[in-house]
Amino acid sequence: MRIGCMKMSEVRKKFDRTLYDIADKAAKEAMVSWLKEHDHTNIDTNETTYFDIVSTVGPELPRHLYEVEVKYSWKSDEWPDSWKELRIPHRKQRLLDKWKSECYNDLLTFVVFNHDCTKAWHVDGNTLLDCEVKEASNYKIRKGEKFFHIPVEDAYLMDMTNESSS
Repeated sequence: MRIGCMKMSEVRKKFDRTLYDIADKAAKEAMVSWLKEHDHTNIDTNETTYFDIVSTVGPELPRHLYEVEVKYSWKSDEWPDSWKELRIPHRKQRLLDKWKSECYNDLLTFVVFNHDCTKAWHVDGNTLLDCEVKEASNYKIRKGEKFFHIPVEDAYLMDMTNESSS
Protein backbone atom coordinates (compact mmCIF):
# COMPACT_ATOMS: atom_id res chain seq x y z
CA MET A 1 0.00 0.00 0.00
CA ARG A 2 1.35 3.40 -0.96
CA ILE A 3 1.06 6.19 1.59
CA GLY A 4 1.81 9.73 0.52
CA CYS A 5 1.08 13.33 1.11
CA MET A 6 -1.56 14.97 -0.97
CA LYS A 7 -1.54 18.74 -1.23
CA MET A 8 -4.95 20.12 -0.39
CA SER A 9 -6.21 22.57 -2.98
CA GLU A 10 -6.83 26.05 -1.70
CA VAL A 11 -10.47 27.10 -1.33
CA ARG A 12 -11.14 30.05 -3.62
CA LYS A 13 -14.00 32.20 -4.75
CA LYS A 14 -15.36 31.06 -8.10
CA PHE A 15 -13.81 33.15 -10.86
CA ASP A 16 -16.27 35.54 -12.53
CA ARG A 17 -14.75 36.76 -15.81
CA THR A 18 -17.30 39.56 -16.31
CA LEU A 19 -16.81 41.02 -12.82
CA TYR A 20 -13.03 40.64 -13.19
CA ASP A 21 -12.99 42.51 -16.51
CA ILE A 22 -15.05 45.40 -15.12
CA ALA A 23 -13.08 45.71 -11.87
CA ASP A 24 -9.69 45.21 -13.52
CA LYS A 25 -10.35 47.92 -16.11
CA ALA A 26 -11.63 50.43 -13.52
CA ALA A 27 -8.79 49.80 -11.06
CA LYS A 28 -6.07 49.93 -13.72
CA GLU A 29 -7.44 53.15 -15.23
CA ALA A 30 -7.62 54.83 -11.82
CA MET A 31 -4.14 53.65 -10.87
CA VAL A 32 -2.54 54.66 -14.16
CA SER A 33 -4.08 58.12 -13.89
CA TRP A 34 -2.71 58.47 -10.36
CA LEU A 35 0.74 57.18 -11.37
CA LYS A 36 0.98 59.68 -14.23
CA GLU A 37 0.22 62.50 -11.79
CA HIS A 38 3.06 61.21 -9.58
CA ASP A 39 5.86 61.15 -12.16
CA HIS A 40 5.70 57.49 -13.11
CA THR A 41 6.76 56.58 -16.63
CA ASN A 42 6.98 53.42 -18.71
CA ILE A 43 3.65 52.28 -17.29
CA ASP A 44 2.92 48.72 -18.41
CA THR A 45 -0.59 47.32 -17.92
CA ASN A 46 -0.28 44.32 -20.23
CA GLU A 47 -2.27 41.38 -18.94
CA THR A 48 -0.03 38.80 -17.32
CA THR A 49 -0.54 36.21 -14.63
CA TYR A 50 1.52 38.32 -12.25
CA PHE A 51 1.61 42.05 -11.53
CA ASP A 52 -1.21 44.25 -12.85
CA ILE A 53 0.94 47.32 -13.42
CA VAL A 54 4.69 47.88 -13.67
CA SER A 55 6.10 51.42 -13.77
CA THR A 56 9.25 53.43 -13.15
CA VAL A 57 10.07 56.89 -11.83
CA GLY A 58 13.70 57.02 -12.93
CA PRO A 59 16.22 54.98 -14.94
CA GLU A 60 18.39 53.94 -11.99
CA LEU A 61 15.54 53.44 -9.52
CA PRO A 62 13.67 50.22 -8.75
CA ARG A 63 10.53 49.40 -10.68
CA HIS A 64 7.14 49.76 -8.99
CA LEU A 65 4.96 46.65 -9.14
CA TYR A 66 1.24 46.99 -8.40
CA GLU A 67 -1.57 44.55 -7.80
CA VAL A 68 -4.91 46.39 -7.91
CA GLU A 69 -8.42 45.37 -6.96
CA VAL A 70 -11.80 46.93 -6.22
CA LYS A 71 -13.62 46.23 -2.97
CA TYR A 72 -17.21 46.84 -4.05
CA SER A 73 -18.56 46.50 -0.52
CA TRP A 74 -16.61 49.68 0.39
CA LYS A 75 -19.39 52.01 -0.78
CA SER A 76 -18.49 55.40 0.71
CA ASP A 77 -15.45 57.63 0.54
CA GLU A 78 -14.70 56.85 4.17
CA TRP A 79 -13.45 53.47 5.37
CA PRO A 80 -16.03 52.07 7.82
CA ASP A 81 -14.82 52.40 11.43
CA SER A 82 -15.94 48.86 12.17
CA TRP A 83 -13.54 47.45 9.55
CA LYS A 84 -10.30 47.16 11.52
CA GLU A 85 -8.41 45.33 8.81
CA LEU A 86 -8.01 44.93 5.09
CA ARG A 87 -8.30 41.47 3.62
CA ILE A 88 -6.39 40.44 0.56
CA PRO A 89 -6.98 36.95 -0.83
CA HIS A 90 -4.23 34.50 0.08
CA ARG A 91 -4.13 33.34 -3.55
CA LYS A 92 -2.01 36.51 -4.08
CA GLN A 93 0.82 34.61 -2.37
CA ARG A 94 2.04 33.67 -5.85
CA LEU A 95 2.82 37.37 -6.44
CA LEU A 96 4.82 37.55 -3.23
CA ASP A 97 6.70 34.41 -4.25
CA LYS A 98 7.53 35.83 -7.69
CA TRP A 99 8.59 39.15 -6.14
CA LYS A 100 10.83 37.48 -3.54
CA SER A 101 12.45 35.12 -6.02
CA GLU A 102 12.81 37.29 -9.14
CA CYS A 103 12.47 41.00 -8.39
CA TYR A 104 12.87 41.70 -4.68
CA ASN A 105 14.74 44.96 -5.34
CA ASP A 106 11.58 46.33 -6.96
CA LEU A 107 8.78 47.85 -4.87
CA LEU A 108 5.58 45.80 -4.60
CA THR A 109 2.35 47.50 -3.55
CA PHE A 110 -1.13 46.03 -3.23
CA VAL A 111 -3.84 48.63 -3.89
CA VAL A 112 -7.43 48.11 -2.73
CA PHE A 113 -9.89 50.64 -4.19
CA ASN A 114 -13.33 51.60 -2.97
CA HIS A 115 -16.32 50.97 -5.26
CA ASP A 116 -15.75 54.04 -7.45
CA CYS A 117 -11.92 54.06 -7.34
CA THR A 118 -11.67 57.46 -5.63
CA LYS A 119 -9.99 56.14 -2.45
CA ALA A 120 -7.56 53.29 -2.02
CA TRP A 121 -5.51 51.49 0.57
CA HIS A 122 -1.86 51.02 -0.41
CA VAL A 123 -0.14 48.07 1.26
CA ASP A 124 3.58 47.40 0.93
CA GLY A 125 4.43 43.85 -0.13
CA ASN A 126 6.59 43.40 2.97
CA THR A 127 3.51 43.99 5.13
CA LEU A 128 1.83 40.93 3.64
CA LEU A 129 4.92 38.85 4.35
CA ASP A 130 4.49 39.64 8.05
CA CYS A 131 0.73 39.56 8.51
CA GLU A 132 -1.63 36.85 9.67
CA VAL A 133 -3.23 34.48 7.15
CA LYS A 134 -6.54 32.96 8.19
CA GLU A 135 -10.06 32.30 7.06
CA ALA A 136 -12.50 35.15 6.80
CA SER A 137 -16.17 34.60 7.26
CA ASN A 138 -19.15 36.32 5.75
CA TYR A 139 -21.92 35.29 3.43
CA LYS A 140 -19.93 36.16 0.27
CA ILE A 141 -16.84 34.12 1.17
CA ARG A 142 -16.59 30.36 0.73
CA LYS A 143 -15.87 28.47 3.92
CA GLY A 144 -12.18 27.72 4.08
CA GLU A 145 -11.02 30.59 1.85
CA LYS A 146 -7.97 32.26 3.37
CA PHE A 147 -6.94 35.90 3.38
CA PHE A 148 -4.07 38.07 4.48
CA HIS A 149 -5.48 40.09 7.41
CA ILE A 150 -3.77 43.50 7.39
CA PRO A 151 -4.48 45.91 10.26
CA VAL A 152 -5.45 49.28 8.77
CA GLU A 153 -2.62 50.84 10.80
CA ASP A 154 -0.21 48.95 8.52
CA ALA A 155 -1.60 50.45 5.29
CA TYR A 156 -1.88 53.91 3.75
CA LEU A 157 -5.27 55.32 2.83
CA MET A 158 -4.94 57.53 -0.25
CA ASP A 159 -7.33 59.92 -1.90
CA MET A 160 -6.77 58.88 -5.50
CA THR A 161 -8.24 62.15 -6.83
CA ASN A 162 -5.74 64.48 -5.10
CA GLU A 163 -2.67 64.59 -2.85
CA SER A 164 -4.18 63.95 0.60
CA SER A 165 -3.58 60.69 2.45
CA SER A 166 -3.59 59.28 5.94
